[in-house]
Amino acid sequence: MPKQSPTKRASKSRTKRSSSGSAKKLQRKQTDKRSRRSKAVVAKAKQPSKRGAGKTAPVSRQKAKPSLSTKARQPVVIGRAKIAKVNPIRTASIKHYETAVKLLYSHQYDKAKIAFEKIIATFSDDKEVLERTRLHLRLCEQKIARKPPAPRTLDEHYNLAVALMNEGRYDESQDHLQRALKSNPRCDYVLYALAANNCRQGDLESALGNLQSAISLKPENRFLAQRDSDFEVLKQDSRFVSLVFPERTPASTY
Repeated sequence: MPKQSPTKRASKSRTKRSSSGSAKKLQRKQTDKRSRRSKAVVAKAKQPSKRGAGKTAPVSRQKAKPSLSTKARQPVVIGRAKIAKVNPIRTASIKHYETAVKLLYSHQYDKAKIAFEKIIATFSDDKEVLERTRLHLRLCEQKIARKPPAPRTLDEHYNLAVALMNEGRYDESQDHLQRALKSNPRCDYVLYALAANNCRQGDLESALGNLQSAISLKPENRFLAQRDSDFEVLKQDSRFVSLVFPERTPASTY
């Protein structure tokens, strides 16, 4: 194989060195370029934002709690729905309904029936109250239909009066006792019952007068009065003591 001339070998050596140097130079340029980019990114991150320049820190979005005076002026809110205002018509219908129910449970069926009928006529728009009212009205009508006939005789008025007195319906009891006395004004047990009813009502003067009449007509009523709890409020009254316990006083002062 023929030997290359020194000139050719030198030329090839320069070519290799040149290409190697160019590659290294290009690599350095790329490295420097990447380095400059990295430095620029870091520097930019450290600089304050232009948008936020000259601005103060943002205020927290949390709303301040209103004062008590502010709360009093604001409507009460549950979730997102405001509490509905009180309906005066509904309030009135419920009040009348409760009154009628009390009459029903106190066995005043005639008065309760009138009260329920008035609710139906007045509050026709309140469907809930009307539905319950109609149910109680039917109950009143059933009670009235089964109601015993009105008393006519003295004893019938007396027995009904005692039953009413035991239920605490003193005005009605007195009415029937007065009707019984119209049949016989000198009936001692009716007068005695009337005296007891007067005591329960707090009419002590009438109680003493009726008790004296009952004892005058039948002295045995004195012994009943001595142990009767209806006259407990009169036990400290000297007039009652002289009337019911005559042995304790030398003479009656009533």
